[in-house]
Amino acid sequence: MSDPTPARPSLLRSAGVVGFMTLLSRLTGLLQTFFLSHVLGAGAAADAYAVAFRLPNMLRRFTAEGTMTAAFLPTLAEAEATEGQTAVKAVAARFLGTLLALLLAGVVLVLLFMGPLAGLLMMGRPESQGELTTLLGRIMFPYLALVSLTAGFTGLLNLRHRFALAASVSVFWNLAFIAFGWTALRVLEQKGRLPLETVAVICAIAVLAGGVLQLLVVLPAVRQEGFSLSFGLHFRDPWVAKALKRMGPGLLAAGIYPINALISAMLASLLPNGAQMVLYNSGMMGEMVLGLFAMSLATASLPTLSRQAGAQDWPGMNRSLTQSISASALLVLPASVGLAVLARPICALLFRTGAYTPAASDWTALTLVFQSVGLVFVAAQRLGNQALYALKDYRGPAALAGGTLLLNVALSLALLKPLGTGGLALANGLASLAGLMGLLLRLRPRLPGLDLRPLLSATARVLGACALMGVLAWGGARFLALDAPHAFTRALLAFRLLPLVALCALVYGGTAAGLGHPEAKALAKKIQQKLRL
Repeated sequence: MSDPTPARPSLLRSAGVVGFMTLLSRLTGLLQTFFLSHVLGAGAAADAYAVAFRLPNMLRRFTAEGTMTAAFLPTLAEAEATEGQTAVKAVAARFLGTLLALLLAGVVLVLLFMGPLAGLLMMGRPESQGELTTLLGRIMFPYLALVSLTAGFTGLLNLRHRFALAASVSVFWNLAFIAFGWTALRVLEQKGRLPLETVAVICAIAVLAGGVLQLLVVLPAVRQEGFSLSFGLHFRDPWVAKALKRMGPGLLAAGIYPINALISAMLASLLPNGAQMVLYNSGMMGEMVLGLFAMSLATASLPTLSRQAGAQDWPGMNRSLTQSISASALLVLPASVGLAVLARPICALLFRTGAYTPAASDWTALTLVFQSVGLVFVAAQRLGNQALYALKDYRGPAALAGGTLLLNVALSLALLKPLGTGGLALANGLASLAGLMGLLLRLRPRLPGLDLRPLLSATARVLGACALMGVLAWGGARFLALDAPHAFTRALLAFRLLPLVALCALVYGGTAAGLGHPEAKALAKKIQQKLRL
């Protein structure tokens, strides 16, 4: 007899928990980026670090929160419905043990070929820069195995609706990175100023330190839930085989965004020194928005969508999907507009420090403007993919992702010369728009009763509120002289910028609710109730 099913929180409440913990993660992530920019700047060593870190950090989308969870969690839900809780724990242990064994073999293989791989990614750069990239890559790449295993364990916690701890692991990584890096630099700099190449090596080791701490943080909760790991290759287990089979065609679909970003990194090597770090930092700002809003909803929606698809609750699944995309647009669109309009003072506040010069900060700001264009398309595409995975459709997204990848390469090559790093960022967003259109066409015949009209109506209201907010942000920036941010100290810049951001957020929220956006109205009502208490 299976264990009684625990009460399940609502989708938006679960997303709220994930969103709050993700907010803490993103705030500490800003501190980590500030520290990294301060000690490395935007030059040859920084570019080598950015390229080397992209490899494990992007590949984890395939083996961690992307394909793995999208195939793993629905399979566990099926096993639970068919065989009960005991089977779920056994399947989870064998699947994660198999995944870890495959990952370790892959890590060893990549370490052996890191030299040619780094040379490909750093094409057009001096040989010494490629050698530093190779060294940093070999130090950091084992992080892929650590973060993937951690993601598997956090997926199990999500299945038990323990979203808070699962969403907080990045906080520990960020803090461990800063603590290790700062301590190591203070100790080694007692004998004199360190070359930037040595600083990059210290930061690479800090990546591993954060990965170890992440894993140690989740292990007690995983054991408390009765889960474990059975190391080895368990291909004969039918549930493990099914999950791996589902992961196969989903690799490209779930990882299309990081693949596009990796292509952008390769092409950025054709630009002057600093381009890699500038692209990395602008991409991090975009990922901050996506992680805070879109991924919070995606993480919370997959278990719900999987259950509704399994029960063939098509009206419920339609509501969950449209509600999650609508809520995502409500948050991602104004964040994108705000980042674009206030890019220069925001980047000056976050990145103008130490070795990161005002010129590098302005370069990052210009790239961020183009990065902001496609964020809403990337967010909607990720949420739509969750619905297809819940419907056990893995081949369609893979085919769509392949087309998107080719389009991104073509657009990147066309826009690289006239727009530089901005062109690479814009190409990724435009390719995501095409991928979203194809995904909706794929989803419509597979989800009975799918009606996008309420979503389009809600998005129109969001765009109206964003237009008003954008005008306010632009006028406020001119009035406060934020178009010349380097004339201020960081404290004075923050004193001028942050109240303007808060005012824009209030005006946007009030306008969206006044225009009748359903999630905005619900949120405004809850805030009013809290204030009355």
